[in-house]
Amino acid sequence: MESTFNPEENSFIDFKALLNSAISKWYLFVLGAVIALSAAYLVNRYTVPQYEVSSSVMFSGDANNGAAAALLYGNEMFKGAQGLTNESILLKTKTLARKTLDKLDFQVSYYIQGNVLLLEAYKSEAPIHVVFDSTGADVPYDVLFKISLADGDNYILSSENLTWNKKVAGKTFKFGQSYLLDDFAFTVNLIKPEPFTGNEILFKINNLDDLAKRYASNLSVAPYGGDASALVFTVAGTTPKKDIDYLNAHMETYKQNNLDIKNAKATGTLSFIDMQLQQISDSLYFIESRLEDFKKRNAAMDLSAAGAQVAGELQSLEQKKAELLMNSRYYDYLSTYLSKENPEELIQAPATLGISDPVLNALVSQLVSLQTELSVASTGQGQENPAIKLKRQQLNEVRASLLENLESLEEANQIGLRNLNQRINKAAAELQKLPSSERQLINIQRLYNLSENLYVFLMEKRAEAGISKAANTSDVTILKEASVSKQTAPLPLRNYGIALAIGLGLPFAFIFLKELMNNKVHTVEEIAKHTQLPLLGLVGHNKKEDNLLANLSPKSALAEAFRTVRSNLRYMTGVTDTTTEGGKIIVITSSISGEGKTFSAKNLAYIISISGERTLLVNADMRKPNNNTDLGVNSSTGLSNYLAGHAALENVINTTIQENLHVLPSGDIPPNPSELLLSNRMSDLIVELKTRYDYIIMDTPPVGILSDGLELMQISDANVFMVRQDYTIRDFLKNVQLQHESGKIRNTAILFNDVDYKKLNYGYGYGYGYGYGYYAEDNETKSWWKRIRG
Repeated sequence: MESTFNPEENSFIDFKALLNSAISKWYLFVLGAVIALSAAYLVNRYTVPQYEVSSSVMFSGDANNGAAAALLYGNEMFKGAQGLTNESILLKTKTLARKTLDKLDFQVSYYIQGNVLLLEAYKSEAPIHVVFDSTGADVPYDVLFKISLADGDNYILSSENLTWNKKVAGKTFKFGQSYLLDDFAFTVNLIKPEPFTGNEILFKINNLDDLAKRYASNLSVAPYGGDASALVFTVAGTTPKKDIDYLNAHMETYKQNNLDIKNAKATGTLSFIDMQLQQISDSLYFIESRLEDFKKRNAAMDLSAAGAQVAGELQSLEQKKAELLMNSRYYDYLSTYLSKENPEELIQAPATLGISDPVLNALVSQLVSLQTELSVASTGQGQENPAIKLKRQQLNEVRASLLENLESLEEANQIGLRNLNQRINKAAAELQKLPSSERQLINIQRLYNLSENLYVFLMEKRAEAGISKAANTSDVTILKEASVSKQTAPLPLRNYGIALAIGLGLPFAFIFLKELMNNKVHTVEEIAKHTQLPLLGLVGHNKKEDNLLANLSPKSALAEAFRTVRSNLRYMTGVTDTTTEGGKIIVITSSISGEGKTFSAKNLAYIISISGERTLLVNADMRKPNNNTDLGVNSSTGLSNYLAGHAALENVINTTIQENLHVLPSGDIPPNPSELLLSNRMSDLIVELKTRYDYIIMDTPPVGILSDGLELMQISDANVFMVRQDYTIRDFLKNVQLQHESGKIRNTAILFNDVDYKKLNYGYGYGYGYGYGYYAEDNETKSWWKRIRG
């Protein structure tokens, strides 16, 4: 049968109950906060401080590149601007980091071990200085050595590395003296002995390649912000002075590296021009010697007017031919360069040698840019990286375009040379009309003028290249020297805040989960949520070892609680005078064992009897006999014996220590207790008992397990259903509600047992009186712990 009772559910969890539970366990929050804050203090105290060091540089690109050459010649000879992204990658390369470390004394790290922390000592803070031969084949890289003072200027070495510990074990060394262990030569100099007092001094030799890798990965490079062409460097570590020195040196290395790249372009151009000059100067010297010899042999000879005209024309043509020959030399050089897979030297720009073809200049510039970007992107990355593949594809496309453009330029250049040669040949034909000696002079002068023009042209370009190299400046400007920007660990305020949140949150989470997973009846409100049965009363938790009211103070809270139950039961039964209608049957039951029905039945019978009314306590649970020795009853003969016809009624009813209170024990355990309770003999017994007693209190079996109790509840005048705080399962209340709605039980009320009033959702009401001297317990002295908990 489905229940028609639908109590209003305020929320998935009773937050009021949760709050009260949290308040009642305030000591957990205090304890949690103290433990968490203590842990935060230890973290702040014993965490090695970490700092963030930052600096910044500005990258001006090609703004000042070749400024002097541009002023003199109208073009920028060594143009090589890089994007900030490429510069960021370059700055984080291991190669550049290694160049920086070569400038610094980072090969040996020194440490001071205190009681807890191991701190690095840098420069003047280090009490020792280690000098070693880095060319040795057996240098103990990354091995931590401990150094201890001996007598005088002597010291002892030890290490956790077993191999090296064997080499130094049992040996005494002297400060300032050189030693050779296998192939490791070293000297330890004592700077100051004070840090040795109470501390351990250690040192470690660093492998600069590994150290460069760590610094490169630890360096963070980010844009300055806005439209500025600037970068911010950040390094995090435990030794800020060391990190400051590294960042400052790294910025200088980066600045010098940028200038070296620009100078390398100028140096390459000068080398190319010098190679061409060497070849031409040899030819020029040879021809000049021939001309000199000819003039010696023909000292009085001079050119005629016709000869001078032919010679002038040939000189003009040879000058143009020299320019085309220079172009042809560059085209050959460029073709050879492009045929190499990965050329190490930088390509020389066409404009450097006077070639003004815009397409060729644009393609060469694009080629140089892609080569640089690919070189930067490939550093420290796999060749299968998609970005690298794309750059390689673009580079191959530019090479193909250059080769195609070179082919057309060379063809055009050859056409120009053939045309000039035809004109030269035509002019040379005129020479045949001149005398032999004059003809020979003009031919020698032709060759001389051609070589001289080439030589002069190359010398001009060499001068331009030299001026441009001298005018080169780095594109990198240091905006801000390295300095500590902030402390990254420990952060005391943040740690204390997190600790306090955890210290308060964990107890609350524990209480919340406990409430969430708790399926037991906790408060009066929960009873009202799950059943419409009225509340007969609340019986508080009995802190005494004795559970019988006869042995407790008449002013005890337990006695007052049962007096309230007695008064409410009289209203439930409807009359106050039992002499006119016979005794009232009150059945006390529960869902399961352990909810206090026997305890309540016994004390309820006792509290009714002391008011002068004849009371009988019937132990109707024949499956689990009760012990009544506390009431002065030792007989084991009882209800089962009577119903089975083995004993008379007078033999099973026993007097007790309390006047007006009799007890009918359960008797021996029968094989058929349910059948005995349904027998006519039981019905006759009820009729007889009602004539003898004013109240018959029946302690029955649990109705959640057995049907015996339900049978007796049908014939009772009032039923008391026991609910024990934090013991009775809520679903049992739903089952009782269903039985009530189906009519199986009637005139039933709930007695809330073993109640801790502090756990309820209110501070007054049923728990009123504690602490005001009203009950006997209020006058008892509490322990300090109980007084703290309230």
